[in-house]
Amino acid sequence: MNHWSKTTLLLFAGLALVLTGCSNKGYGQATKFSYPDIKDDFCGVQINFQYCKCAFHNEFCDAIGLKKGAANDYVQSEFDKWLSLQLASFGDNCVAQGGIFKKDKCQYCDEGYLAKDGNCVSAADESQATEEEFVPDGPLTADCKIKPDEFDQDWKKYSDIDEVIPFEERSYEAKQTLTTYETMVAKMVEAFSLERDIEIENQMQAELQEYKAALVQNIKTNLLKAFWRLSWVTYTTVQSGQGLGESYSQLLTTGAAAETIGAGLKVVQGIIPGDSSLAIDTSEVSGKVKSVGVNVALEAVDSLGDPVKIATELIKSAANAPLPSADITQEEIDILKTQHINNGVIDKIIAESQADNNKRQAKLATLEQEINQLQTEVNSWENQEKERVKVSLETSCQQLKNRSID
Repeated sequence: MNHWSKTTLLLFAGLALVLTGCSNKGYGQATKFSYPDIKDDFCGVQINFQYCKCAFHNEFCDAIGLKKGAANDYVQSEFDKWLSLQLASFGDNCVAQGGIFKKDKCQYCDEGYLAKDGNCVSAADESQATEEEFVPDGPLTADCKIKPDEFDQDWKKYSDIDEVIPFEERSYEAKQTLTTYETMVAKMVEAFSLERDIEIENQMQAELQEYKAALVQNIKTNLLKAFWRLSWVTYTTVQSGQGLGESYSQLLTTGAAAETIGAGLKVVQGIIPGDSSLAIDTSEVSGKVKSVGVNVALEAVDSLGDPVKIATELIKSAANAPLPSADITQEEIDILKTQHINNGVIDKIIAESQADNNKRQAKLATLEQEINQLQTEVNSWENQEKERVKVSLETSCQQLKNRSID
């Protein structure tokens, strides 16, 4: 009997040690809720002392209009309510500080452990388990917070701005961004045309001045070369329908009075290319931002090239064209002098050309201001879309993470 008693005691002692070691692993200090005393901590502090005096000493009962028993019930009821709030506050503070709240005790976990589902578990194991269970997609941390550097670089991948989806289904911010971009791109194309036309007019004015000098100095070869180049550019610009070269048409009309010039102009008209080099293909630009995307539209604008270079190439093309010969009589030169210098045609053309360019310069300046303003609006809408995307990514990530944990 004594033998079994010792064995039994040893077994129970060992089991107790094992159970104690298992249950206490990771558990640290425990703090018990300190219950307040109704008389010291509640009466006269949280409630009028007269109620307590009546309830406990049968005093001041007339003052509160209650009998001792009723006063006692009231005081006990109010104390229980207040006590519940104190206990709840204790529990909230416990959980907020990483503890485990049960009944009226706050159990804290040792360093390296954390509270989960009412137990202290290894923080390392929990972190590894969380990483294995959930890996966020995109520029997000494991806590579903945006990685600023990565997000700043790639946020448009997740936005509705460049997404190939119907315009009507995009976010409000993306719609406003694209609508503003579309207006801005149209003005950029218009500004390109104006800048190119200004340069063409400038170079035609220089060419006309050269023609005038050759005519005054009676240099047959130079005046004819200049005249044919002007005629080539004039016919090309008029044909483009851009509103260019119209003033210079007077030069050709009056110059045709000279027989050689009249015949030569017919030759020039016959060799002008059918497709104007000034025609701008806006099929991928104007009105297409909403459908093809911002990047495609802006690349199309860039592909238009350098407006000044295009104007220069047009003038150069005249020098390389198979223009008529320099065979002209002195009589015909005199006719040209009368028509173009004496009658003031050249000076009139230059004045009109300069006036047209002044209008273009003013319009270009206005367009540049409007484009800058639109760019500011685009930046504002893009920032709002970026913030929307950030919130959306973090929210979606957290929802996925919660589902993976559940």
